[in-house]
Amino acid sequence: MIAANGFISLFTGAEVLPVPQAGPLALPVGVALAAVLLAVRAARATASSVLLPLELLLIGYLVPVVGAALVALLSGPEGALLTAGRLAISWFSVAAAVLAAIEGLVVLLLVRAADAGADRPRWPWEGRDEP
Repeated sequence: MIAANGFISLFTGAEVLPVPQAGPLALPVGVALAAVLLAVRAARATASSVLLPLELLLIGYLVPVVGAALVALLSGPEGALLTAGRLAISWFSVAAAVLAAIEGLVVLLLVRAADAGADRPRWPWEGRDEP
């Protein structure tokens, strides 16, 4: 998410969070909270978690917006509303949600492959008897 925000900001010249009332910690706290929740949900995935990409998309979109708005609430309700509104309609949030959905799809495919008996990939020089 952080790298995507950096690249989008670099190519478009836009600020990730152009709300000065939000404070410097609003977006980092929201992104960190989203990263923790994404990791926890991805770690709990099973082969029957068919909605995992959608779940992670929603987590990747909503949690940074809500988390940043809650931190911005410390400076006042207008800062929180501006922060939530700006983040809700920004390309940065869309990119984070799309990347989270891709993560969900990859995790789901890996879990299903492991459930079907797939072994870890091996280098050509590794033998089958090595752990």
